[in-house]
Amino acid sequence: MKNKILKNIFSGLLSQIVASVYGFIIPILIVKYYGSNVNGLVSSIIQFIAYINLLQLGIGPVIKNALFEPLAKNDKKKIGDILGASTIFFKRIAYILIGYILILCVVFPIVNNEFPKLFSISLIVIIAIGTFFEYFLGMTYRLFLTSNQKNYIVDYVNILGYIISLVLIYILVKTDQSIQSVRLVGSIIFIIKPLLLKRYYDKKIGIKINKKSKYNFENKWNGFAHHIAATVQGNTDVVILTIFSTLSNVSIYSIYNLIITGINNIVVSLTNGIDGYFGKKLVRNDSNIKENFNLYIFFFYTIVTIFLSCTLILITPFVSIYTKNITDANYIQWTFGYLLVFAEFNFAIRYPYATLVYSKGHFKETTKYAIVEPIVNIIVSIILVRKMGLIGVAIGTLVSMPIRSFGFIYHGIKNILKDSFFQHFKIIILSYIELLLIFFLKDKLMFMNVNNFYQWALQAVIIFIAISLVIVIINYLVIRPILRRNKNE
Repeated sequence: MKNKILKNIFSGLLSQIVASVYGFIIPILIVKYYGSNVNGLVSSIIQFIAYINLLQLGIGPVIKNALFEPLAKNDKKKIGDILGASTIFFKRIAYILIGYILILCVVFPIVNNEFPKLFSISLIVIIAIGTFFEYFLGMTYRLFLTSNQKNYIVDYVNILGYIISLVLIYILVKTDQSIQSVRLVGSIIFIIKPLLLKRYYDKKIGIKINKKSKYNFENKWNGFAHHIAATVQGNTDVVILTIFSTLSNVSIYSIYNLIITGINNIVVSLTNGIDGYFGKKLVRNDSNIKENFNLYIFFFYTIVTIFLSCTLILITPFVSIYTKNITDANYIQWTFGYLLVFAEFNFAIRYPYATLVYSKGHFKETTKYAIVEPIVNIIVSIILVRKMGLIGVAIGTLVSMPIRSFGFIYHGIKNILKDSFFQHFKIIILSYIELLLIFFLKDKLMFMNVNNFYQWALQAVIIFIAISLVIVIINYLVIRPILRRNKNE
């Protein structure tokens, strides 16, 4: 069990490193060779297409939750029934996607007319191809493998896809091919990845999938609100900027968000296989789950605080070098960068407790927190975006994130762990204090002006070591005694 977790964490981190390299190279190539507005257009289309995820109805976590028990009992018939129902469901979404794309081809050029209609429509269709095949072929296999703590298979397939895509896209850009050709390569890779997952499943797992399954997922509607909330929350900023601001602002947002997403993906990789691990423990009512969870949050909050503290200081200097010589938009946005990092911290603190909530299947019990979060984000962002632009949407995200996070935290502690909320809350407050301390000391820590990636990397390494030493020592002295008291209570 522990070996699987370590394999998943390693593959997850490696996958995120490769994804980050891919994510940093491709956008700047697009900005340099096609312009900030084209990059903003591509980012905007991707976010609009992402709304098709609403049709998942939150079924992904429900399917994973349904698989935990038959996997623990090796009930192959039930597994086959669940996967059959999952396949039928996701293929329906793929068919509906075709209709949604036709509507988007009509509506999007009206919402934003900075480019000719045919130019925008061609990109919409090309980008949508990858999403279609992900639903039509790959979603069920990915959910099964992650439920069975085989995240590393999905990760290695993703790594292969990123490498092939990066090489081909680089060649196309350097040979002055159209942006449509560049995006088409990415979509083709989306077709290959699910085929590889299917081949692995057929050869190594071989459980027969019931294609006529009538399996009914319990509590499937309970995950619906969570999924809508997550989809709307994750895409609100870019959509609001597209409608009420400019594509150049969308491009600026996407560059900063690229870094934040990279950090978030590293955080997610730290939870690879953890949901399956705790899911099986909850099914078996293991007595040591509280002790295991306490150890997990000690390492999780330590690493997250270190990463985001470094990001707080280094994000804008990185962007300034990353977008050097780009003159069609102002990418140096210090305040915007700070707000995004604090917003990400408000999001990241929920992960350990969200793992418990999803593993236990407590969707209905936490629905109210999920609904309020995006509503607050939308209202605040629309009010502020016209006068404050990027800062406005960042504030909307910042103030909305704690709502769902503390809902998960409270429910996970009181109703699943049945532990002391105050003791866990002290750990979270300590992480906040550490992040604020780094923020106020940021000018002291930035010991030199950086003009190239070598200087930035040198400063980043020194800052990382200094922050790591401080936070590890503080957390060891403060958090471990708190967790030890929890264990003895």
